[in-house]
Amino acid sequence: MNWPLFWALAITFGFVIGNVMLVKRSAKQKMPSLKDFKHPADVGPLQPSAKPMATTQNLSPKTDQSSNSPE
Repeated sequence: MNWPLFWALAITFGFVIGNVMLVKRSAKQKMPSLKDFKHPADVGPLQPSAKPMATTQNLSPKTDQSSNSPE
């Protein structure tokens, strides 16, 4: 048996076994019930925060940069 074939089979076997173990582990986890999920619209209006959010400003490019156009 040559070594490249051995390593290819070993990596493939490890990949398959790893995926099977991952599926077995994730199958035990439970999804949360949709009854417990509260939509943001159902909660009510948002309370104003203590800190005002920063507003975005229109930023212009720096003047020391030149365009890449050939003009």
